[in-house]
Amino acid sequence: MKKTLFTILTPVLATFLFVSCGQSPATKATLAPEDLAEKVDKSQQERILITTDLEVDDMNGLLLSLMYADHYDLAGIVWTAGMYHFQGDHGEHTLGEITPNYRCSAQHCEHRVESAADLTEYRPVDPTWLDRILDYYETDYQLMSKNNPNFPTPEQLRSITKVGNIEFEGDYRFETDGSKFIEECIMDDDMRPLYIQHWGGINTTVRALYSIYEKYHGTPEWEQVLAKVTAKVRIGGDGEDNCRADSKIDEMFPGLQNGGYGGGFFNYGSFFASSYNSPMRADDELQPYLHADFILDAYKEDHGKLCEEIWLYGEGRAIYGEPIIYNYGLITYMDWAKSAELGWGPANLADFPRVDFKPYDWSICQFGCASFINIGLRSDVTNSSRQFLGPTPEGFKKSNHYTIVMWEELAARADWAICEPQDCNHAPIVTADELDFTAAPGETVSLSGNAKDPDGDQLVAKWWVPAFSCTYMEGKAEGLAVSSETGWNTEFTIPADAKTGDKFIVNLEVKDDATRPMTRFAQYVITVS
Repeated sequence: MKKTLFTILTPVLATFLFVSCGQSPATKATLAPEDLAEKVDKSQQERILITTDLEVDDMNGLLLSLMYADHYDLAGIVWTAGMYHFQGDHGEHTLGEITPNYRCSAQHCEHRVESAADLTEYRPVDPTWLDRILDYYETDYQLMSKNNPNFPTPEQLRSITKVGNIEFEGDYRFETDGSKFIEECIMDDDMRPLYIQHWGGINTTVRALYSIYEKYHGTPEWEQVLAKVTAKVRIGGDGEDNCRADSKIDEMFPGLQNGGYGGGFFNYGSFFASSYNSPMRADDELQPYLHADFILDAYKEDHGKLCEEIWLYGEGRAIYGEPIIYNYGLITYMDWAKSAELGWGPANLADFPRVDFKPYDWSICQFGCASFINIGLRSDVTNSSRQFLGPTPEGFKKSNHYTIVMWEELAARADWAICEPQDCNHAPIVTADELDFTAAPGETVSLSGNAKDPDGDQLVAKWWVPAFSCTYMEGKAEGLAVSSETGWNTEFTIPADAKTGDKFIVNLEVKDDATRPMTRFAQYVITVS
């Protein structure tokens, strides 16, 4: 049970291992990594530090974070506690003794305790999991790094993976390896924004900030330290505990910034996405990507160790430390009312209807790094797949387009762990001389772009206007079009009633003609003068 969950899957069907890769071996010459993707300076990428309580949704999210780690600079992976998972201290204390202001919503856990305050541990997670995942990454890295040279080395990942404050929810009493590591990242000389994501509790980050305050407050260096922390740190979510408020870190560090967390193109409540009987079921156009026929062939089976580890409903594996009601690898239903009856969840879950699935349906995922994946969509443009557009007949306009593009990409990336570059697909490289324009109402703007494919695949170029990204007339950009929808050149005419400051977005979408396609974009922003 997590408050924010995200889905990610992909749809491509493969018949045998030979054709499960994105290209036939006969179609391409041997390619070196530098032929496929530009070697980037990781210090120029966004810097992300993941903290996680290692619930099953976080497990899936961390696996995907490693598969996409060429897109961002992972500063760290820190295991922490949260309201749903904490390891305890071998029975020495209870949750209520350590964290009186707790959020844990358990009642009596099948009458094992009187209340959550009496818990000495709660749904503890596998203490060996992170080490095993890094071993799996090392196995997959051998070919992944040939397909793209920008993945961190296994040695780098091991050096930045730490155990934080895991004993109790909201527990920041002691410094840990994880809190010291976060403190070092905050205080180092790298002044890029440090996006600290909280997929579980915030307590390890709180401990790091608390330690900085204790060391420097009242010293001559304090003003400089305060300026560094507030300029650099981005708190991604308040975490699943109350210790941010309890510790008063916002009073200690006035100006502490939030931000840097989001599901990007994968923001669909994944607890219900693949269900057969839930009103919160994913849209019909997404359903083909959420079930066994596609999942098993596209990435779950015979696509490397990381993909093999992805958790699905009813796949036959037990999740360490979970009661059966939350052991999604062993069951094909979600019965939160039963969870309330058994005391594993709050009483208000009693009204939730049971939701049913089939074996190997998509389960759950929290993938906070998704919004940092660069497929050519701009950070200064609203590219949400679900965007409120004002008083339209539907109220909300929905687009699953970018989500489907990303699911297709996952299938191509899954090949990177098992195939040489010449047997895989790689993304087109899209270029444009100019992306930003100003124009007056009624004026026509000429747009142009180009692309090449590192695999020599044929490319299909498509121009279109994403209405949900335009600010014109509170969402009335629906139906606006370019002069030519194909090719490398087009024109867009500003509506005569456009107002100064309105922004129009035009996408150049380029997709390769491969067994497992990949897509990239150039986004043009036209501001009305």
